[in-house]
Amino acid sequence: MSKTTKDVLIAYDRTAPLYDLLNKFYFFGRDKRFRSMLTESLDLKPGYIVLDLCSGTGLDFSFITKKIKPQGMLLGVDLSSEMLKQSKKKIGSKEIYLVRSDAANLPFYDQIFDAILVSFCLKIIPTYEVAIEELSRVLKVNGRVGVLANHKPTEALKFPGFVLTKLLSKISKIEFEISLKDLLAKKFNIFEDKIIYGGFLRFFVAEKPDGSNFHVNRFIKRRNVRE
Repeated sequence: MSKTTKDVLIAYDRTAPLYDLLNKFYFFGRDKRFRSMLTESLDLKPGYIVLDLCSGTGLDFSFITKKIKPQGMLLGVDLSSEMLKQSKKKIGSKEIYLVRSDAANLPFYDQIFDAILVSFCLKIIPTYEVAIEELSRVLKVNGRVGVLANHKPTEALKFPGFVLTKLLSKISKIEFEISLKDLLAKKFNIFEDKIIYGGFLRFFVAEKPDGSNFHVNRFIKRRNVRE
């Protein structure tokens, strides 16, 4: 699917007012479970500085802030000003700051975040490989990154999955064929990789290595899943 950053921006500016409703409909109201699970996997501590990349309407904010307060800081970054406008309605504390930025060109110094959360974002960004480079750059050594991504189901849900992925590819600009596992493994040690929600979602948790322990995870026995 050919798309540009402008195409993505237009699509999400248009859907921003209805995004929360569409999200609830798509996940049958269960998305809070997935978002909570992702936040828990980051092992957040009070005082942490956390990046919510492509934060959208702020659906992850409440799960993060309750872990990092007091004195922690959450930065929500999104390219769409309309999405950020919606997320302002969810800001109820001083720990949250909003930044309009392209995920492939983050306006932050190196290694400043203790953890990064990325929900339904990397398969949408046209320059997703550069965005992953940026994630690694701004994350502290041994910091964690948690990723939720749309996935194409197989077997029992193959047909409805085919219809839905075609629809989402057109409306939400999602590229389902991108192998995030391979891309993330170039920069991070992946220690959790699960396919959930009947195959419609993929869940990753990874850690930025210090150099000496990079890819040591390939020698550790764990449950693997196929692309």
